[in-house]
Amino acid sequence: MIRYLIKNNAKLMGRSWVNVLLFAICPVIVSAVLISAFSNLMETYKERGEMRCGYSIEGGSIWETAEETLKISGEQADITFFRFDSEEPEEMITKNDLSGFIKFENGKYKIYRVAEQPTQGAALEYFMSIFCDEMTNAKIDSVDNIKLNIEHPSFLKAVDSTDYYGIVFVLYYAWCAIICASGILTSEKKYGIRRRYTVSALGEIQLYLGRFVPLAIVVFFGTIGAAILNSICFGTNWGNILYAGVLFLIMTAAASALGLMFQSITDNMIITVILTFSLVWTAGFFGGSFETYMFSERPEFLKQLSPIYHCNRAMVEQAASGRTNYIPSAILYCAGIIVVCSLISVAANSIRRRGRA
Repeated sequence: MIRYLIKNNAKLMGRSWVNVLLFAICPVIVSAVLISAFSNLMETYKERGEMRCGYSIEGGSIWETAEETLKISGEQADITFFRFDSEEPEEMITKNDLSGFIKFENGKYKIYRVAEQPTQGAALEYFMSIFCDEMTNAKIDSVDNIKLNIEHPSFLKAVDSTDYYGIVFVLYYAWCAIICASGILTSEKKYGIRRRYTVSALGEIQLYLGRFVPLAIVVFFGTIGAAILNSICFGTNWGNILYAGVLFLIMTAAASALGLMFQSITDNMIITVILTFSLVWTAGFFGGSFETYMFSERPEFLKQLSPIYHCNRAMVEQAASGRTNYIPSAILYCAGIIVVCSLISVAANSIRRRGRA
């Protein structure tokens, strides 16, 4: 019975022209517009050239132990660092024709950017983000000896608008997965099919899987279709196909579980769509779907809260360079969403089913 339910729902979703349009065609159209609109911006970022950056370090802070590593990493990323401890950052930038200035204080740092050089300022911020990630993950042998494995992502020079927007908007549309099941879920409620389920031998978990599995499968293949079309039409590079496929699979499953959770709680498709779109738009806003995460000035902790941020960085960076630190976090984040949202959905549906009995 459960296999029949999954098979039948998958067929109904796959035959819907709305689903094909939303998950396979719309990402390609939006990608085409954004690739064209931001091509010059991304080219400017690619060709930012060598940078001169000043810095100061508060005495006794942990930054002093990483100072030499900072300079070496900067050289790898075409950033030359000069230490200044006597004058104000703005004055140092003007006097020494610097691209930016970093003021390291105990447990934090502040970046001073040049308004006339937004691209170099964004590059400096991204460099520091990666540097701090590596510093956090480094092994501290003693207070005076911090070993850092820093390889600044010089691969960012290869990220252009074609690869960036060709990737992130395919991922963004996948998070709207619940739209794919809207027709079936609406029909179930309209024609009283759910009442028939209450007298069937299927348990609540089986009924949930009957919706979740086909939804995740159809959205997965629709997303793969959009990725293939972007590669054919624009030459978007997806990097390691195995990594990309695994991330697509678990991400579309997470998106499906998220939408079904809202539907189970509200039992109203209009409210479900509003809640899903609101959450996805907010996560995309902080996650780099609209403004590239390389240029974004949003607080880092807000970015880290967004599952789209982890997925975007994992997919873009592995596609551009073949390596990224964000694949584990993206997979764990999505897996957590699947487990939590599925449990809530089953519980909500079970409570509603007992209320009808």
